Amino acid sequence: MNADIADKNTIDRNLLDVTQSHQVAEFKHEIALTTLRVDPTDRFVAAGAEDPDVQLWELASSERRTLKGHKSWVRSIDFSADGNRMFTACWGGIVNVWDTSQSEPKPLRTIHAHKGAARFVRVSPDGQQLATCGNDLRVKVWNIGDGKIVHEFSGHERHVYGVSFHPDGTHLVSQDLMGGINVWDLQSGKHKQSIDGSVMTGYDKKFAADMGGSRDLQFKADGSQWASAGITKVTNSFAGVQDPIVVLFDWTTGKEIKQIKSDDNNVKGIAWGVRFHPDNFVITAVADRSGKGELWFYRPEEEKAFHTMKLPSAARGLDLLSDNLRVAVAHADGHARIYRMTAKRPADTTTPAKAAPETAK
Repeated sequence: MNADIADKNTIDRNLLDVTQSHQVAEFKHEIALTTLRVDPTDRFVAAGAEDPDVQLWELASSERRTLKGHKSWVRSIDFSADGNRMFTACWGGIVNVWDTSQSEPKPLRTIHAHKGAARFVRVSPDGQQLATCGNDLRVKVWNIGDGKIVHEFSGHERHVYGVSFHPDGTHLVSQDLMGGINVWDLQSGKHKQSIDGSVMTGYDKKFAADMGGSRDLQFKADGSQWASAGITKVTNSFAGVQDPIVVLFDWTTGKEIKQIKSDDNNVKGIAWGVRFHPDNFVITAVADRSGKGELWFYRPEEEKAFHTMKLPSAARGLDLLSDNLRVAVAHADGHARIYRMTAKRPADTTTPAKAAPETAK
């Protein structure tokens, strides 16, 4: 395990200082990355790119394996709780299941999940099922053991961009191109609720096209809220003239709690990733039309970010490692980078915890 992981029992979370966040590791691919995921055991970081392959790096050694099995770009990745299985969804509608312990992994199973793009894949809290969604307007739930379909939900009128299990394991939330959000009851197999997320869409007059859709969905660990990342105020989406946004929703009422936006009106682009931190703040990864990126750190009760971290390249994916100190970001320049927030030890409140040197490229 990387040396920069501090002992969880020695960290005083009240002394977490995100303003001192800094890069501690870097993993390089030759092609722009499109998405990223870290396994729950912090052994692997996996990334899709603007090619059909999946890049799988070991965090401790920086060893890279290239996984071949898709014929189009990978849009979404998830892992089993033990990190031994990885699930990848691509623009060709395929979901592949991989054994990460293999030296040269081949797909253990290929699921023809959707007609058109398979835009999202997520593992259920009990590790028994997969949720997927795609351009065929369907939300589907699959049995991981045999790859057979358990539920198929229809009700979206436009491409479905994101789906996520509620932590209770008995509900799904899905969101489509026009910001339409549906809640599905997995026990009854029926639609439960429709929610308006239309702030996360817009019409591009120049190209006569609707733009929108959730680029990332995540529930808070206690299930009380979920966050959706994407765009709003579309002017010319193909040129990146739109505002990045994250919207927080209340699980009980389905009502919008907060909109998280840039403090700088000059930032135009897409919010590609969002994570709830257990210290009650939200991290957002943004790709700006300039080609640069940002990480926003917001407390839900405050109007402005308490920290904005400039990134060397547009962010196209975000994940939080299990130590809650490190953030993994997929970049458009082909790099997956790990950034570490600073935490002080109670015995030494004046000296930041030591970070490891950068890993090899």
